[in-house]
Amino acid sequence: MSATTDGFAPLRGASVGALSALVTATAHTFGGGMFPSDAAIVLLVLVCAAAGYATSVAPTAGAPRAQLLVVLATAQAIGHLLLTAVDGHHHGSMLTQQMLAAHAVAVLLGALAIRGAEHGIRRAVTSLRETLPMLAALVVDDNRIAPPLPVYRIPGSPRLLDLSGCGNRGPPARTA
Repeated sequence: MSATTDGFAPLRGASVGALSALVTATAHTFGGGMFPSDAAIVLLVLVCAAAGYATSVAPTAGAPRAQLLVVLATAQAIGHLLLTAVDGHHHGSMLTQQMLAAHAVAVLLGALAIRGAEHGIRRAVTSLRETLPMLAALVVDDNRIAPPLPVYRIPGSPRLLDLSGCGNRGPPARTA
């Protein structure tokens, strides 16, 4: 299934981008690194947005789960290197076991969350496709919902000005 036929590709891309940025910063902090600075967060969001865009336009014909794991792991690795380079963390460029475990857990939980969201939305859309035609058959005629409002008419002419010729306009009937 290519990105052009998959309606969930934009959702998948946005989820990968947002989740990668959030989870990379959180896993990096819980793994023993410092909380990222403002500059690092801006760069991290740009990198993860690019990863999300790449996910949304890439075809997912082969193994979508494996591709999602690879994209999330790549975004985590690039995010870790970015946070290390920009903020100059004290642990150096090497990953500690705690940091590696935090990033690995973040990749797995992120992939589960994204696949779960896709599955849930597919089920919701399927339920709506089955339910909406039944609801459309139950639509009630608009005339039976509320009685028609009474019309109040003014006795006499229905026009605002009666220009039918009654009155004393014109030449006199008899001239002297």
